[in-house]
Amino acid sequence: MVQERGKYDFYIGLSLGVSSSVFIGGSFILKKKGLLRLARNGCMRAGQGGYAYLREWLWWAGLLSSKWVPPNDYTSF
Repeated sequence: MVQERGKYDFYIGLSLGVSSSVFIGGSFILKKKGLLRLARNGCMRAGQGGYAYLREWLWWAGLLSSKWVPPNDYTSF
């Protein structure tokens, strides 16, 4: 009985750890795609003082999806 519970906990932790890795990678990809879209349209880059990225929905999707990572990491351990 105790060993079955240990396996269950292991797979829960593993799935949370893998999902947090997917969210980290996905959030970076979404933010980068948003910034590349802005650069293609000729908007000023954020490093040069531009703030057009704040109006880009892909950038916001990446930022918000990265907020799922800390709770998953904390729960998986």
